[in-house]
Amino acid sequence: MSGLFRYDEKTREGKYLVTRRDGSNPDWPYIVLGAKDAAAVAGLNACADKAADPGYDPQYVADVRRLATEFDAFRAAHGQGNPDAGPDRVADPATASRMVVGVGA
Repeated sequence: MSGLFRYDEKTREGKYLVTRRDGSNPDWPYIVLGAKDAAAVAGLNACADKAADPGYDPQYVADVRRLATEFDAFRAAHGQGNPDAGPDRVADPATASRMVVGVGA
């Protein structure tokens, strides 16, 4: 079992590298949710609920809920993952060098 990679001294750069379409990486903390994580659907729906309160674009709210439904369907077809497991792959040095320490999850 493992917590978030960003809080482990051996993996402070995080588990995932998020890259925008323009090739840049966000400089703020983030977390990646995956469809094999059963908790992700609740997170997406909570995000949609919160987004509906301050008046976000209704299409955005609907799309987040749609994604939650797709996550459920994917997990049903492909099985549940283990998002709280420790590292199971060797980091690629070129990728890891682009990761900002303490930003990714």
